[in-house]
Order: sequence, then structure tokens, then C-alpha cells
Amino acid sequence: MNNRVPKQPEPLLHGTPSITARKSISRNGGQPFEDSDVLVLSSRSTSDTHSEDSKQLYVDLRLSKPLLPDSIITWGFAGIRVTISSTPLRFRWNHYIDSQGRDGPPDEGIMTSCDGEEVEIGVGVNPETGELEQYEERWIDQPVRPGTPFAFLTSSREPSESTGFIAILGDHALAMRQNDSEFQVVRMRISTSTSSEVLFKQDADTLLPLLESALSGFDDWKGSPWERGQEITLQENRWTVWDAGMTGGNNYVI
Repeated sequence: MNNRVPKQPEPLLHGTPSITARKSISRNGGQPFEDSDVLVLSSRSTSDTHSEDSKQLYVDLRLSKPLLPDSIITWGFAGIRVTISSTPLRFRWNHYIDSQGRDGPPDEGIMTSCDGEEVEIGVGVNPETGELEQYEERWIDQPVRPGTPFAFLTSSREPSESTGFIAILGDHALAMRQNDSEFQVVRMRISTSTSSEVLFKQDADTLLPLLESALSGFDDWKGSPWERGQEITLQENRWTVWDAGMTGGNNYVI
């Protein structure tokens, strides 16, 4: 794998990458329910997440339940989350690729904590009605053990120009890519560094080998992870490392 390290080091990132699953959603004050298996993998952030203009990369995949190889994508998107206010804590999720199209209304929500869960309140499109409706989502972070390798990759140096995103963290790996005719997705479960299982894929004939190439790159780290801003080669394609490392490593700012 021919990798090139940037001449100037990128600024250190803050916090810890996260694995988040949605517990429930309710609309217009109705009863909470969950009809999708929702997994979000998020990188570290450019500053404290409560600081305005803090940014982190995320990949969000929502599949019909139960999770099976023939599930359908209820929604999939990836991009950069930006903190737009600290009081209240409000985020905007920029969708640089989106299975429902990239011309939707702004995706913004207010975040609070309740009983160990993250509560997101906002206004969004109900896929069943096509109308903007108030919603409340409850999210649960899954534990990430110290020493866990992770990587967040973009197909272009600027995420806003990227048509592909890869996120690897803990037991999970997500890859998404979008072009004019199709939305490509892979979700994998990583058992060990040499074993993995494809849980779901769609139009992934070229995307799956890219993700497998990224996973094999983990074995080449040997204690020296990819660096933020580094360009790496996956299946003869150049990708940029937005974030990578080992949880609890020295490249953290807490």
C-alpha cells in the first residue's frame, strides 16, 4: 500500500470516536417506536463538541429491522456534523452524500441528556408522509475499549467534495459511496483483525473491496497508525485520512 504522509501535520483532534445506536424515535409527540437498525460511527472532533463550529465526521446507516442481508435502506448519509450553538447544544448534520437525495432541508437538532441517553429534538422529513414534522430521537453510545483502532476516510481531501466515506471503529465498519445512478453501501462486523462478516451490502461490487483493503491496512499499522491528512491507496484509489488512531493513544486532546 503506497501511502503518503502530509508535509505539515494536521491539528490534534479532541475527545473519543463513538459508536451510537438509536433506541427510538417519536413524531409530533406520538408514541416512541423503532423500525430501523440505526448505526452511527463518529470521529473525534476538531474542538470540544460544546464549542461553536466544532466539527466531526460521521457515517449514519439506517436499515429495516430485523437486520438481514435483504434489509432495505431506510436512510443512509454521511458528512460533517457542526456545532452551531452551545446553549442550547445544537448540531447541524451536513449530508454530503444521502440516499434520499442531497437537496433536503437542513438537518439540525438540539441535544440533551436524560437517564444515560442522548435525546435529539428537531424538525425533519417523515419518510412515510414526505412532510416536515417534529421528532424526538433517543440515542445510546456503545462502549469503546481503550486501545481500539479506528479510521475515518474520505474519497477527497475535502469532505464536502467527497462522494465516498469509510468508518471503522470497534466491531463495526461502514462504507458509503454515491454517484449519479446508485447509492453504494456496506456494513460489516469485525470479529478479529483477520475475520469479518458482511451484514449488508447494496451495489457494492467495487465498494466492498475498498473496505476490505482499508481493513487489511490495519494489519500494516504495527503500532504506527495512519495520520490525519495522510493520503492512502485503496484498490488504486486515493483516499484521505480524516481521523485515525488507537483509542486512549497519545494523539488525543481531552
